[in-house]
Amino acid sequence: MSVSRRRSERIAAIQQEFEIVKAQKAETPASKVTKPKKSRTKTQTIATKVTEPKKSTRETENLKQGSPTVKVDLPKTTKSRSAKKEDAIELGDDYELNVGDEIPSDLEIKLQNGEEQNLLEFSKKAGVLVIFSYPKASTPGCTRQAKGFRDHYKELNEKYGASVLGLSADNAKTQTNFKVKQELQYDLICDTKKELIALLGCKKFPSGIIRSHFIFVDGVLRFKNVKVSPEESFTNALKQVKELSKSK
Repeated sequence: MSVSRRRSERIAAIQQEFEIVKAQKAETPASKVTKPKKSRTKTQTIATKVTEPKKSTRETENLKQGSPTVKVDLPKTTKSRSAKKEDAIELGDDYELNVGDEIPSDLEIKLQNGEEQNLLEFSKKAGVLVIFSYPKASTPGCTRQAKGFRDHYKELNEKYGASVLGLSADNAKTQTNFKVKQELQYDLICDTKKELIALLGCKKFPSGIIRSHFIFVDGVLRFKNVKVSPEESFTNALKQVKELSKSK
């Protein structure tokens, strides 16, 4: 065998091996392995702010010193009934006298002549005291009411020993004119601030007065008649004074 022939066979063999390898690579392709990507999940952390109740300076000092905070409930003070009445007058509370209650000891009244009186002392001195309230001096209904007490005054005062006072929010001048014009034997209270009117429970909101009458014995309320007609006021007052005289 010649050299050229052997070379040709060798080249042919190499080419054949190359074709076989190439054919094998074509049948089995190299697969690309893809690694799974790591998911980047953002985790949001919500900060919750916890608000603690504020501690007083004393509690803070006690905590620093290691001492427990002790809450002490102080006992409530109880006021007497008369003290509550006085406070109601001073503070302007909606306190109202009811049957069996005594007139507050510090309650002052002003009459049409400018004279000031302590109502409790006045009532005790009178023994039996009739106070009638009216909305406005010199108006028709109030005039009938006042004249009714005027006409029965002699019987009320001389026979049964009762004193009479008229009551409204009119000023001294208006009350004086009313008293003089109607020839009233009794005095009239000028309650311009409506303190006594409110205390008796005959104040009509927002600014009026309810026609009424009240009877006191030695400073204690015995009869309370709120919202009456002019005629009912003086006729019922006379009946009630008579009733009191029988019970003595």
